[in-house]
Amino acid sequence: MRYLTTLLSCLLSLFGCQDKVTSTSITRISERGIDQLFSRTSVRAESTSFECVRSASGRCYYQVFKETCDGQQRCERGMLQAFDIRAGHTQKREGLPQGFRTCVSSSASVPCQ
Repeated sequence: MRYLTTLLSCLLSLFGCQDKVTSTSITRISERGIDQLFSRTSVRAESTSFECVRSASGRCYYQVFKETCDGQQRCERGMLQAFDIRAGHTQKREGLPQGFRTCVSSSASVPCQ
């Protein structure tokens, strides 16, 4: 059965039947074994989903930015979006530029580093 599955996967890949590439980033901050923040961000070609799994404050605060650096190792962040999501919820965003970066915090008053 394992060989049949492998063979079918190879055949389907020849016809372009492959899953789209996804990059997933997980941010997890624990204190004394208790999650203070647990967030999952999945980037696909057409959209990005932000999932606030758990947060001590009940919300995850996201910043989406584009970082540009000069030849002298100085970098500047250009803020693209800032938003928050309730714990246990997911939000999908489309149209983010290629190469964007994210950071997440459990508090609106604590900025991302």
